[in-house]
Amino acid sequence: MSTGVRVILIIGIVSLLGDFVYEGGRSVLPDYMRQLGMDAFTVGAALGVAELAGWAARPVGGLLADKTGKYSLIVKMGYAGLIVIPLMGLVSVWWLLVILAFLERVFRGMRVPARDAMLVRMRGDVKVGKAFGLHELLDQVGAGGGPLLAIAVLSILPTPYVYMSLTIPYILLLFTLMFVPSHVEKAHETSELKPARSVAVFSLAAAFNTAGLLPVPLLLYMISLTAGSGSWLIPAAYTVAMVVDAVAGLFLGMFFDRWGLKVVALVIPLSVLPTVFIYSDVALLMVSAFLLGVVIGAQESIFRAMVAELAHANGMGSAYALYGLAFGVGAAVAGTVFGYMIQTGRSVLEIVLYAAAMQAGSAIFLFKTAKLRK
Repeated sequence: MSTGVRVILIIGIVSLLGDFVYEGGRSVLPDYMRQLGMDAFTVGAALGVAELAGWAARPVGGLLADKTGKYSLIVKMGYAGLIVIPLMGLVSVWWLLVILAFLERVFRGMRVPARDAMLVRMRGDVKVGKAFGLHELLDQVGAGGGPLLAIAVLSILPTPYVYMSLTIPYILLLFTLMFVPSHVEKAHETSELKPARSVAVFSLAAAFNTAGLLPVPLLLYMISLTAGSGSWLIPAAYTVAMVVDAVAGLFLGMFFDRWGLKVVALVIPLSVLPTVFIYSDVALLMVSAFLLGVVIGAQESIFRAMVAELAHANGMGSAYALYGLAFGVGAAVAGTVFGYMIQTGRSVLEIVLYAAAMQAGSAIFLFKTAKLRK
Protein backbone atom coordinates (compact mmCIF):
# COMPACT_ATOMS: atom_id res chain seq x y z
CA MET A 1 0.00 0.00 0.00
CA SER A 2 1.42 3.39 -0.99
CA THR A 3 1.96 6.14 1.56
CA GLY A 4 -0.65 8.31 -0.15
CA VAL A 5 -3.34 5.62 0.07
CA ARG A 6 -2.45 4.93 3.71
CA VAL A 7 -2.80 8.62 4.63
CA ILE A 8 -6.14 8.85 2.80
CA LEU A 9 -7.38 5.77 4.68
CA ILE A 10 -6.30 7.09 8.09
CA ILE A 11 -7.92 10.48 7.53
CA GLY A 12 -10.93 8.68 6.05
CA ILE A 13 -11.38 6.49 9.16
CA VAL A 14 -11.19 9.56 11.40
CA SER A 15 -13.83 11.20 9.20
CA LEU A 16 -15.89 7.99 9.33
CA LEU A 17 -16.05 8.07 13.13
CA GLY A 18 -16.59 11.83 13.18
CA ASP A 19 -19.47 11.52 10.73
CA PHE A 20 -20.89 8.60 12.72
CA VAL A 21 -21.15 10.92 15.71
CA TYR A 22 -22.42 14.13 14.16
CA GLU A 23 -24.55 12.65 11.38
CA GLY A 24 -26.16 10.32 13.90
CA GLY A 25 -27.11 13.38 15.90
CA ARG A 26 -28.14 15.47 12.91
CA SER A 27 -30.39 12.68 11.58
CA VAL A 28 -32.85 13.32 14.42
CA LEU A 29 -32.08 17.01 15.08
CA PRO A 30 -34.94 18.58 13.06
CA ASP A 31 -37.44 16.23 14.73
CA TYR A 32 -35.94 16.94 18.18
CA MET A 33 -36.24 20.67 17.48
CA ARG A 34 -39.86 20.15 16.49
CA GLN A 35 -40.47 18.25 19.74
CA LEU A 36 -39.08 21.23 21.66
CA GLY A 37 -41.50 23.63 19.93
CA MET A 38 -39.76 24.92 16.78
CA ASP A 39 -41.65 25.27 13.46
CA ALA A 40 -40.39 24.78 9.87
CA PHE A 41 -39.20 28.37 9.47
CA THR A 42 -37.27 28.49 12.76
CA VAL A 43 -35.75 25.05 12.14
CA GLY A 44 -34.71 26.00 8.61
CA ALA A 45 -33.41 29.43 9.61
CA ALA A 46 -31.59 28.22 12.74
CA LEU A 47 -29.87 25.32 11.01
CA GLY A 48 -29.21 27.41 7.90
CA VAL A 49 -27.52 30.13 9.94
CA ALA A 50 -25.66 27.44 11.90
CA GLU A 51 -24.34 26.17 8.57
CA LEU A 52 -23.25 29.71 7.73
CA ALA A 53 -21.49 29.99 11.10
CA GLY A 54 -19.68 26.74 10.38
CA TRP A 55 -18.66 27.77 6.90
CA ALA A 56 -17.67 31.24 8.16
CA ALA A 57 -15.30 29.48 10.56
CA ARG A 58 -13.50 27.96 7.58
CA PRO A 59 -11.57 31.11 6.66
CA VAL A 60 -10.33 31.14 10.26
CA GLY A 61 -9.38 27.47 10.15
CA GLY A 62 -7.90 27.71 6.65
CA LEU A 63 -5.87 30.84 7.31
CA LEU A 64 -4.74 29.49 10.68
CA ALA A 65 -3.56 26.29 8.99
CA ASP A 66 -1.69 28.16 6.25
CA LYS A 67 -0.19 30.75 8.62
CA THR A 68 0.96 28.29 11.31
CA GLY A 69 1.53 25.22 9.14
CA LYS A 70 0.07 23.04 11.94
CA TYR A 71 -2.53 21.24 9.85
CA SER A 72 -2.80 18.01 11.84
CA LEU A 73 -3.17 19.83 15.20
CA ILE A 74 -6.10 21.88 13.88
CA VAL A 75 -7.74 18.73 12.51
CA LYS A 76 -7.45 16.95 15.88
CA MET A 77 -8.83 19.88 17.87
CA GLY A 78 -11.76 20.25 15.47
CA TYR A 79 -12.79 16.61 15.81
CA ALA A 80 -12.44 16.68 19.60
CA GLY A 81 -15.10 19.42 19.62
CA LEU A 82 -17.73 16.83 18.66
CA ILE A 83 -18.33 16.35 22.39
CA VAL A 84 -21.25 18.76 21.84
CA ILE A 85 -23.24 15.99 20.12
CA PRO A 86 -23.63 13.69 23.16
CA LEU A 87 -24.39 16.81 25.23
CA MET A 88 -27.47 17.48 23.07
CA GLY A 89 -29.21 14.59 24.80
CA LEU A 90 -29.10 16.49 28.10
CA VAL A 91 -30.94 19.65 26.98
CA SER A 92 -34.68 20.25 27.29
CA VAL A 93 -35.08 23.76 25.81
CA TRP A 94 -34.79 24.62 22.12
CA TRP A 95 -32.35 27.54 22.43
CA LEU A 96 -29.70 25.41 24.15
CA LEU A 97 -30.08 22.85 21.38
CA VAL A 98 -29.55 25.59 18.78
CA ILE A 99 -26.38 26.78 20.57
CA LEU A 100 -24.93 23.26 20.55
CA ALA A 101 -25.84 22.89 16.87
CA PHE A 102 -23.97 26.15 16.19
CA LEU A 103 -20.90 24.94 18.07
CA GLU A 104 -20.87 21.62 16.21
CA ARG A 105 -20.85 23.44 12.86
CA VAL A 106 -18.11 25.85 14.00
CA PHE A 107 -15.82 23.01 15.13
CA ARG A 108 -16.41 21.33 11.78
CA GLY A 109 -15.67 24.54 9.93
CA MET A 110 -12.37 24.97 11.75
CA ARG A 111 -11.07 21.49 10.91
CA VAL A 112 -12.23 20.87 7.33
CA PRO A 113 -9.91 23.25 5.38
CA ALA A 114 -6.86 21.80 7.14
CA ARG A 115 -8.11 18.24 6.58
CA ASP A 116 -8.77 18.85 2.87
CA ALA A 117 -5.37 20.49 2.46
CA MET A 118 -3.76 17.44 4.11
CA LEU A 119 -5.59 15.15 1.68
CA VAL A 120 -4.31 17.14 -1.30
CA ARG A 121 -0.73 17.49 -0.05
CA MET A 122 -0.26 13.93 1.28
CA ARG A 123 -2.15 11.92 -1.36
CA GLY A 124 1.08 10.99 -3.16
CA ASP A 125 0.43 9.67 -6.67
CA VAL A 126 -3.32 9.23 -6.09
CA LYS A 127 -5.32 11.49 -8.44
CA VAL A 128 -7.20 14.28 -6.71
CA GLY A 129 -10.70 13.20 -7.78
CA LYS A 130 -10.06 9.62 -6.65
CA ALA A 131 -8.54 10.83 -3.36
CA PHE A 132 -11.61 12.88 -2.49
CA GLY A 133 -13.94 10.17 -3.77
CA LEU A 134 -12.28 7.49 -1.58
CA HIS A 135 -12.30 9.83 1.40
CA GLU A 136 -15.97 10.62 0.78
CA LEU A 137 -16.80 6.90 0.64
CA LEU A 138 -15.27 6.29 4.08
CA ASP A 139 -16.77 9.54 5.35
CA GLN A 140 -20.25 8.46 4.30
CA VAL A 141 -19.95 4.96 5.76
CA GLY A 142 -19.94 6.76 9.09
CA ALA A 143 -22.63 9.14 7.91
CA GLY A 144 -24.84 6.13 7.19
CA GLY A 145 -23.87 4.23 10.34
CA GLY A 146 -24.81 7.04 12.72
CA PRO A 147 -28.42 7.26 11.51
CA LEU A 148 -28.68 3.45 11.60
CA LEU A 149 -27.78 3.59 15.29
CA ALA A 150 -30.44 6.28 15.70
CA ILE A 151 -33.02 3.98 14.09
CA ALA A 152 -32.11 1.19 16.52
CA VAL A 153 -32.28 3.46 19.57
CA LEU A 154 -35.58 5.06 18.52
CA SER A 155 -37.17 1.61 18.29
CA ILE A 156 -36.96 1.29 22.08
CA LEU A 157 -36.09 4.71 23.56
CA PRO A 158 -36.96 8.42 23.03
CA THR A 159 -34.83 10.85 21.01
CA PRO A 160 -32.46 12.14 23.77
CA TYR A 161 -31.02 8.64 24.14
CA VAL A 162 -29.84 8.75 20.53
CA TYR A 163 -27.42 11.52 21.51
CA MET A 164 -26.28 9.74 24.66
CA SER A 165 -25.54 6.55 22.69
CA LEU A 166 -23.16 8.51 20.44
CA THR A 167 -20.73 8.86 23.35
CA ILE A 168 -19.25 5.45 22.45
CA PRO A 169 -18.20 6.30 18.86
CA TYR A 170 -16.96 9.66 20.15
CA ILE A 171 -14.54 7.88 22.50
CA LEU A 172 -13.38 5.68 19.59
CA LEU A 173 -12.82 8.86 17.56
CA LEU A 174 -10.56 10.32 20.26
CA PHE A 175 -8.50 7.11 20.21
CA THR A 176 -8.20 7.11 16.40
CA LEU A 177 -7.02 10.73 16.35
CA MET A 178 -3.74 9.54 17.85
CA PHE A 179 -2.92 7.86 14.52
CA VAL A 180 -3.41 10.95 12.35
CA PRO A 181 -0.02 11.62 10.71
CA SER A 182 1.76 14.77 11.74
CA HIS A 183 1.66 17.37 8.99
CA VAL A 184 3.49 20.63 9.57
CA GLU A 185 4.50 23.02 6.80
CA LYS A 186 6.48 26.20 6.63
CA ALA A 187 4.16 29.08 7.49
CA HIS A 188 3.21 31.13 4.43
CA GLU A 189 3.15 34.91 4.17
CA THR A 190 -0.31 36.45 3.94
CA SER A 191 0.48 37.80 0.46
CA GLU A 192 0.94 34.21 -0.75
CA LEU A 193 -2.46 33.08 0.47
CA LYS A 194 -4.84 35.01 -1.79
CA PRO A 195 -6.94 32.44 -3.69
CA ALA A 196 -7.04 32.53 -7.48
CA ARG A 197 -9.88 34.49 -9.11
CA SER A 198 -11.23 31.27 -10.58
CA VAL A 199 -11.69 29.90 -7.03
CA ALA A 200 -13.82 32.94 -6.14
CA VAL A 201 -15.99 32.54 -9.25
CA PHE A 202 -16.44 28.81 -8.71
CA SER A 203 -17.32 29.51 -5.07
CA LEU A 204 -20.18 31.72 -6.29
CA ALA A 205 -21.38 28.85 -8.48
CA ALA A 206 -21.36 26.59 -5.42
CA ALA A 207 -23.20 29.23 -3.35
CA PHE A 208 -26.05 29.49 -5.87
CA ASN A 209 -26.20 25.70 -6.18
CA THR A 210 -26.56 25.34 -2.41
CA ALA A 211 -29.06 28.21 -2.10
CA GLY A 212 -31.34 26.38 -4.54
CA LEU A 213 -30.98 22.92 -3.02
CA LEU A 214 -33.64 21.71 -0.57
CA PRO A 215 -31.85 21.36 2.82
CA VAL A 216 -31.82 17.85 4.23
CA PRO A 217 -33.01 19.06 7.69
CA LEU A 218 -36.19 20.45 6.11
CA LEU A 219 -36.76 17.20 4.24
CA LEU A 220 -36.50 15.40 7.59
CA TYR A 221 -38.85 17.97 9.12
CA MET A 222 -41.43 17.18 6.43
CA ILE A 223 -41.06 13.45 7.15
CA SER A 224 -41.53 14.21 10.85
CA LEU A 225 -44.80 15.99 10.00
CA THR A 226 -45.94 13.12 7.80
CA ALA A 227 -44.78 10.10 9.83
CA GLY A 228 -44.94 11.63 13.33
CA SER A 229 -42.31 12.70 15.88
CA GLY A 230 -39.88 10.00 16.94
CA SER A 231 -40.52 7.90 13.83
CA TRP A 232 -37.68 5.66 12.67
CA LEU A 233 -38.43 6.84 9.13
CA ILE A 234 -36.72 10.16 9.92
CA PRO A 235 -33.19 8.74 10.44
CA ALA A 236 -33.99 6.15 7.74
CA ALA A 237 -34.39 8.94 5.18
CA TYR A 238 -31.12 10.44 6.38
CA THR A 239 -29.45 7.05 5.95
CA VAL A 240 -30.70 6.85 2.36
CA ALA A 241 -29.21 10.26 1.60
CA MET A 242 -25.87 9.42 3.20
CA VAL A 243 -25.49 5.99 1.57
CA VAL A 244 -26.27 7.44 -1.86
CA ASP A 245 -23.88 10.31 -1.06
CA ALA A 246 -21.06 7.80 -0.42
CA VAL A 247 -21.54 5.81 -3.62
CA ALA A 248 -22.17 8.88 -5.79
CA GLY A 249 -19.13 10.67 -4.37
CA LEU A 250 -16.79 7.80 -5.24
CA PHE A 251 -18.00 7.35 -8.82
CA LEU A 252 -18.36 11.06 -9.54
CA GLY A 253 -14.80 11.58 -8.27
CA MET A 254 -13.50 9.05 -10.81
CA PHE A 255 -15.64 10.61 -13.58
CA PHE A 256 -14.25 14.03 -12.65
CA ASP A 257 -10.67 12.80 -13.13
CA ARG A 258 -11.62 11.87 -16.69
CA TRP A 259 -14.09 14.57 -17.79
CA GLY A 260 -13.50 17.41 -15.32
CA LEU A 261 -15.88 20.37 -15.27
CA LYS A 262 -18.46 18.63 -17.49
CA VAL A 263 -19.32 16.31 -14.60
CA VAL A 264 -19.84 19.29 -12.28
CA ALA A 265 -22.20 20.85 -14.84
CA LEU A 266 -24.46 17.77 -14.81
CA VAL A 267 -25.16 18.26 -11.09
CA ILE A 268 -26.74 21.71 -11.55
CA PRO A 269 -30.08 20.69 -13.18
CA LEU A 270 -30.29 17.60 -10.95
CA SER A 271 -30.34 19.90 -7.90
CA VAL A 272 -33.84 21.15 -8.75
CA LEU A 273 -35.54 17.74 -8.64
CA PRO A 274 -35.70 17.11 -4.84
CA THR A 275 -38.08 20.07 -4.43
CA VAL A 276 -40.69 18.45 -6.69
CA PHE A 277 -41.77 16.01 -3.94
CA ILE A 278 -41.70 18.43 -0.99
CA TYR A 279 -45.40 17.98 -0.06
CA SER A 280 -45.63 14.30 -1.02
CA ASP A 281 -46.03 11.14 1.06
CA VAL A 282 -43.12 9.41 2.79
CA ALA A 283 -42.30 7.18 -0.20
CA LEU A 284 -41.74 10.15 -2.52
CA LEU A 285 -39.92 12.06 0.21
CA MET A 286 -37.53 9.10 0.25
CA VAL A 287 -37.00 9.68 -3.49
CA SER A 288 -36.06 13.27 -2.61
CA ALA A 289 -33.60 11.89 -0.04
CA PHE A 290 -32.03 9.74 -2.77
CA LEU A 291 -31.68 12.69 -5.15
CA LEU A 292 -30.26 14.91 -2.41
CA GLY A 293 -27.71 12.18 -1.70
CA VAL A 294 -26.45 12.33 -5.29
CA VAL A 295 -26.06 16.12 -5.21
CA ILE A 296 -24.42 16.15 -1.77
CA GLY A 297 -22.04 13.42 -2.96
CA ALA A 298 -21.05 15.70 -5.83
CA GLN A 299 -20.58 18.69 -3.52
CA GLU A 300 -18.42 16.66 -1.15
CA SER A 301 -16.22 15.12 -3.84
CA ILE A 302 -16.03 16.83 -7.22
CA PHE A 303 -16.78 20.35 -5.98
CA ARG A 304 -13.89 20.01 -3.50
CA ALA A 305 -11.68 18.46 -6.19
CA MET A 306 -12.49 21.41 -8.44
CA VAL A 307 -11.22 23.83 -5.79
CA ALA A 308 -7.98 21.84 -5.57
CA GLU A 309 -7.46 22.17 -9.32
CA LEU A 310 -8.13 25.92 -9.30
CA ALA A 311 -6.18 26.86 -6.16
CA HIS A 312 -2.60 28.14 -5.91
CA ALA A 313 -0.29 25.62 -4.21
CA ASN A 314 0.54 27.76 -1.16
CA GLY A 315 -2.99 28.95 -0.48
CA MET A 316 -4.82 25.63 -0.50
CA GLY A 317 -6.31 26.08 2.97
CA SER A 318 -7.40 29.63 2.17
CA ALA A 319 -8.98 28.52 -1.11
CA TYR A 320 -11.08 25.92 0.70
CA ALA A 321 -11.97 28.53 3.30
CA LEU A 322 -13.29 30.95 0.65
CA TYR A 323 -15.22 28.16 -1.06
CA GLY A 324 -16.66 27.09 2.27
CA LEU A 325 -17.74 30.61 3.20
CA ALA A 326 -19.64 30.98 -0.08
CA PHE A 327 -21.16 27.53 0.40
CA GLY A 328 -22.28 28.52 3.91
CA VAL A 329 -24.00 31.67 2.68
CA GLY A 330 -25.89 29.49 0.21
CA ALA A 331 -26.88 27.08 3.00
CA ALA A 332 -28.18 29.93 5.17
CA VAL A 333 -30.22 31.30 2.28
CA ALA A 334 -31.61 27.84 1.48
CA GLY A 335 -32.61 27.10 5.07
CA THR A 336 -34.31 30.47 5.53
CA VAL A 337 -36.08 30.68 2.15
CA PHE A 338 -37.21 27.05 1.91
CA GLY A 339 -38.25 27.10 5.59
CA TYR A 340 -40.32 30.25 5.03
CA MET A 341 -41.97 28.86 1.90
CA ILE A 342 -42.88 25.60 3.64
CA GLN A 343 -44.17 27.35 6.76
CA THR A 344 -46.32 29.76 4.71
CA GLY A 345 -47.68 26.99 2.47
CA ARG A 346 -46.24 28.16 -0.85
CA SER A 347 -47.09 25.93 -3.80
CA VAL A 348 -44.79 23.28 -5.24
CA LEU A 349 -44.54 25.35 -8.43
CA GLU A 350 -43.29 28.41 -6.52
CA ILE A 351 -40.72 26.33 -4.65
CA VAL A 352 -39.50 24.63 -7.83
CA LEU A 353 -39.24 27.96 -9.67
CA TYR A 354 -37.10 29.39 -6.87
CA ALA A 355 -34.82 26.34 -6.98
CA ALA A 356 -34.54 26.59 -10.78
CA ALA A 357 -33.65 30.29 -10.61
CA MET A 358 -30.83 29.61 -8.15
CA GLN A 359 -29.46 26.78 -10.30
CA ALA A 360 -29.53 29.07 -13.34
CA GLY A 361 -27.31 31.47 -11.40
CA SER A 362 -25.01 28.58 -10.53
CA ALA A 363 -24.75 27.60 -14.19
CA ILE A 364 -23.76 31.14 -15.16
CA PHE A 365 -20.87 31.25 -12.69
CA LEU A 366 -19.81 27.73 -13.63
CA PHE A 367 -19.59 28.87 -17.27
CA LYS A 368 -17.45 31.84 -16.16
CA THR A 369 -15.20 29.44 -14.25
CA ALA A 370 -14.68 27.41 -17.42
CA LYS A 371 -13.71 30.57 -19.34
CA LEU A 372 -11.16 31.56 -16.67
CA ARG A 373 -9.49 28.14 -16.91
CA LYS A 374 -8.76 28.55 -20.63
